[in-house]
Amino acid sequence: MKKLSFIAVALLATTSVNAEIIKIPTQSGFSGFVIGGVGTLEYKSNMYKGPNDDNDRHAGLFNSPESHSSVTPIFGADLRYTFAETRTQLFLGNLIQDAVRFDFTQQLGVRQQMGDKGIVALAYVFPLLPADTWSDPYAEGNRHETDMKSGGGRLAWDQIWGTHFNTSFTMRKFDISEERSGQSLGLSSAQRDMLDRNGTTSDVALSYDWIFTPGHVLRPELVYSKGSFDGSAMSYDKTQILLSHGYNNSQWSLVSNIYLGQMSYDEVNPIFGDKADSDEFGISASFFWHRLFDVKGLNGLISASYRKSDSDINFYDASIRSINTGLVYHF
Repeated sequence: MKKLSFIAVALLATTSVNAEIIKIPTQSGFSGFVIGGVGTLEYKSNMYKGPNDDNDRHAGLFNSPESHSSVTPIFGADLRYTFAETRTQLFLGNLIQDAVRFDFTQQLGVRQQMGDKGIVALAYVFPLLPADTWSDPYAEGNRHETDMKSGGGRLAWDQIWGTHFNTSFTMRKFDISEERSGQSLGLSSAQRDMLDRNGTTSDVALSYDWIFTPGHVLRPELVYSKGSFDGSAMSYDKTQILLSHGYNNSQWSLVSNIYLGQMSYDEVNPIFGDKADSDEFGISASFFWHRLFDVKGLNGLISASYRKSDSDINFYDASIRSINTGLVYHF
């Protein structure tokens, strides 16, 4: 969908202290981490609606969005329970593969070690918090909010056949309670139908974990996404290239990510007479200080992130900046 997933952007700090696939422990029991903290968020978007927004009016259909800022709480968890004898793990939380793309999808599922053939996972994916959006984001008066529900499934295979390659397929369905895009502009019924944001997205990802020196992991990743919405002007093809680097030693860790994306829409937007094709760029870094206050498992963190989406239509331009600090407890 043509918007950035800002709702839980502070969770970028939940990325693991390295970029490797999370291995299944050799002992049964719970593992994972919890996080809490605070961050500052500055964003520009005509399509996104924050939890406490004051942007119920946009700056005009042919203008780029205005800037908004807020203080945002950081909270989250990655919880796992392992059955060591069967090499099975149940999990709930957010993974680095999603956070790199500013996608804070939560997963509830199961992972199974298949001997030397890798780890296969099946999960239900859902948003961290209930989401709202604008019923008609193009309305020039006070815009009204509506519920947006989403959910789907993911199938993943990590360390394929004992290599460092990983792949996943994710499908999500989006359902907007009161989808009224373009209703305020006097468009025809056929034109309004082209703006319908209900539908599905499908993502196929392929990555490789390169451990080139002790403590260093480099992960390149290629993602192809297809948005199939009821509105043909909202449907798209998207290609993303990501590069993550993780460094870890006994005292501190650093995770840095860079993201490039290109989105191509199926049809011309009936409001603007052009396609909303866009180029996207994102960068982030998270610094962890281990054994904070000499407490085992307690980490301090500072993270910063920036993402920009430059569309051929000014109305769809978007950007976000965040700086976060907090505590992470691993167990």
